[in-house]
Amino acid sequence: MAMIRVLMIDDELHLMAALQKHLTMEGMNVVSVSSGAEALSIIKKESFDVAVLDIKLPDIDGVALLLQLKQAEPTLEVVMLTGFASVETAITSMKLGAYDYLTKPCKISELSSVISKAHEKKMLRVKTLILEEHVHRMRVRDDFIGKSKKMDKVRNLISLVAASNMPVLIVGETGTGKELAARAIHDLSVRAENPFVVINSSALPETMLESELFGHKKGAFTGAESEKMGLLEIADRGTFFVDEVGDMGLSMQAKLLRALETGVFRKLGDTKEKRVDVRFVFATNKDLLRAVEQDKFRKDLYFRINTFVIDLPPLREKREDIPLLVDYCLDKFSRAGRRKQISQNAVELLVAYDWPGNVRELQHVLERAVILSSERGEIDMEDLSDGVLSTASCYVERDEPRALKNVLTLAEMEADYIQRVLSSVGGNKSRAARLLGISRKNLYDRKAGRRNETAE
Repeated sequence: MAMIRVLMIDDELHLMAALQKHLTMEGMNVVSVSSGAEALSIIKKESFDVAVLDIKLPDIDGVALLLQLKQAEPTLEVVMLTGFASVETAITSMKLGAYDYLTKPCKISELSSVISKAHEKKMLRVKTLILEEHVHRMRVRDDFIGKSKKMDKVRNLISLVAASNMPVLIVGETGTGKELAARAIHDLSVRAENPFVVINSSALPETMLESELFGHKKGAFTGAESEKMGLLEIADRGTFFVDEVGDMGLSMQAKLLRALETGVFRKLGDTKEKRVDVRFVFATNKDLLRAVEQDKFRKDLYFRINTFVIDLPPLREKREDIPLLVDYCLDKFSRAGRRKQISQNAVELLVAYDWPGNVRELQHVLERAVILSSERGEIDMEDLSDGVLSTASCYVERDEPRALKNVLTLAEMEADYIQRVLSSVGGNKSRAARLLGISRKNLYDRKAGRRNETAE
């Protein structure tokens, strides 16, 4: 059993010396101080399991000191010592977080017993915190749904690199979950309690990107009416995720490289430099080495961020994970207590599709399917998108004996699908076009085309 570390805080030196002697003989490690200031100073430098605190101290009220000690060391258990006249105050201190109180003079055996029980409570609380952290970390790993070997490799790489401070490059097609991977790295790192900040290099023009990244001083440019803190400064002591770094211009790449290597940057319009402690994670869907060869990406930045690469596989390369992802999405999009089911034919069609938009596209397809099948308890093939339905003919040829051999033509499916979307939104053509991912004009053209085919 680990030795109990006890901090005794009492200005009655003779009593404290006697207590310390007996507790030490019982195998406890006891440190004694005679004032609140000494107690606050030492607890910032050393860890203790239990504090024995006299309510009456020369420099600070014991209850006030209790609150400060608990703030400095939340798992510390505190035993209050009090005279008969201060029993009511001692009871108040227990409501504020003290473990127990004893009245002076107290028996050594009684104090020893209370300290031991307080230590047991402290250790139980520590174990609970460890368990909660373990569950949290497992939940982070489970965010990457799938049982395929490729996803196992991704999870292992994230676990390995999370503990370090080195930059990470996440590569993968659009919709594969690059930001999710970056956030998992952050959540598994020692920086997890600090900010996780994201900037998308492709979403902003370069002048605005620099202001977002580094911040600016008032008057730095037209429209800079007040000073602005940059995202890099906000990310101090945390993780900074630079998404689509391959779309960043060469000038910004140079400034980013300096911040990455030195932790130093300068706001727009400022003469002073700022320093931050940031862990960088980058992501791209481009071939950066080819961009280097074409002089579109700095070679020095490429070799700096290419030290640890995590390659996220596209959905078509891990088809065995699609049924699990379907279940996850249906749980997410279905109404509480009314979990939407999906037919086996529809699932097999989803597995057969190549998913150019990857997991993001799958989520959108299923979210729309939940809406289209709102009057039924089960999603079927007819509720899926045009892109997914385009695989139907190939599916029928492979599996002719099954029920899909009587599938509707693609033209018939499309017409029925468009009509269902229109019905689900009360005939609102603009909203239907948004749900279908096409323009309103395209919606009119498709409906007109179907009518002409019927007329022929």
